[in-house]
Amino acid sequence: MRDLSPQQRENVLQNSRAFQNLSPEQQGKIRQQFKQWDGWTPQQRADQRTKEETWRQMTPQQRDHIKNDVLPKWRQMPWDRQQAMRQKLGVLQNMPESARNQRLNDPNFTRGMSDDERSMLKDLSHTHVGGAPEPPGE
Repeated sequence: MRDLSPQQRENVLQNSRAFQNLSPEQQGKIRQQFKQWDGWTPQQRADQRTKEETWRQMTPQQRDHIKNDVLPKWRQMPWDRQQAMRQKLGVLQNMPESARNQRLNDPNFTRGMSDDERSMLKDLSHTHVGGAPEPPGE
């Protein structure tokens, strides 16, 4: 649906019984998400599709761990620590597993990080999340 024009999308939504059966709040949320999508740059859209594909490839256990353990800790982290984690994840993102493990075990790479941050970095790098740990659509 995201690949349709806004007018085409609205026609599909208007003709969708499932959509019409949603509450007005749910319908509004869906429309807002499409509006947000329409305002994104091609790079932002590509990044979101990559995150969604990564999420789909995770096991149910990995998704549960991210949602229930990692994401709550992430949301409590100060913005500057989140930025530092994003930078580290960006470095690790496309590395082969052996190189990623070597980098994660390098004290210079994780210098200044707390034990919780190191653990989170390891979890996220092994689930191949390249940015903030956000389930798609959140």
